[in-house]
Amino acid sequence: MAEEKTFENKVKRWFHSVGVYPAGFASEKMNTPMVGWYTKIWGGGFQKSGIPDLIACINGRFVSVELKATSGRASPLQELNTSRINTAEGIGVFLYPEGFEDFKEMITRVIEQPLKSVERKEIYK
Repeated sequence: MAEEKTFENKVKRWFHSVGVYPAGFASEKMNTPMVGWYTKIWGGGFQKSGIPDLIACINGRFVSVELKATSGRASPLQELNTSRINTAEGIGVFLYPEGFEDFKEMITRVIEQPLKSVERKEIYK
C-alpha cells in the first residue's frame, strides 16, 4: 500500500506541474495555468466499490485513473467500471509505475488537443 501511495503522490505532483489541480485548490497557489481538475476518491463504507482513485476533467475530457503498485491487480469491478468509462468515450486507465511515462505523454496530448467547441446553454437560472 505504501508503494501505491508514494506513486499517487508522484502523479499528483506531475498533475500540478502541468496545470491539473485538485478540487478547491486556491487559484493564487497555482504555478501553472489551470487546464484541468481532479479529485481523489476514498474507498470505504460510504463509497461505491470499484470507483477509480482519481477522477479528472482535463481540457474538457473525462479521465479516470486507477493507481496500482507494481504488483497490484485490478478487481473485476474496477475493470468493469474502467471499461464502461472507455465505452462512454472517456479515458479510463490503470496506471502502474512502469507506465507513468506513457501516461504523461497521453495526458500531454489531451492538454494540447482542444475539444471542438460545444454550444452550452444555460439550463439553470
